[in-house]
Amino acid sequence: MTAVKQIAHGTILNVGSTAQQLVIGITPPPRIRQEIDGTALADTLEVPLLGIEQKSEIVVNQFWDPGDLNHHALDEAFDAKTQLTLQIVTPHAVPVTDEFTAKVTKLEPEELTVGGAFKRKVTLVRTGAITRTEGSSSSIA
Repeated sequence: MTAVKQIAHGTILNVGSTAQQLVIGITPPPRIRQEIDGTALADTLEVPLLGIEQKSEIVVNQFWDPGDLNHHALDEAFDAKTQLTLQIVTPHAVPVTDEFTAKVTKLEPEELTVGGAFKRKVTLVRTGAITRTEGSSSSIA
């Protein structure tokens, strides 16, 4: 099978059971293992041991509508330090869904300009493992 380029347009971000609206971009959570030095005196090559998976952040850029209930839910989750279930659903021919839990750590409005729109960056920290499934073709909303 040959790899095929796929545009990201059509990607869905579900927060709980609702598709988040007006999303411009998503940076999915990276998966990075902690490297632990396990080098012994007799070793001839330094090869680290692999430890726990490190903290990872999800960044969502969106047009911001403070009157939108979906957007307000992120503000409430930030205030209450609520753990949310997130899904990132790709628009591939066979969609891939990454599901995990996360908490909102930052709500950062972007600069307001004369010719611009209200936007903000939402940062979440992953609090659970990522479960990947293939074949889920739509939002769970």
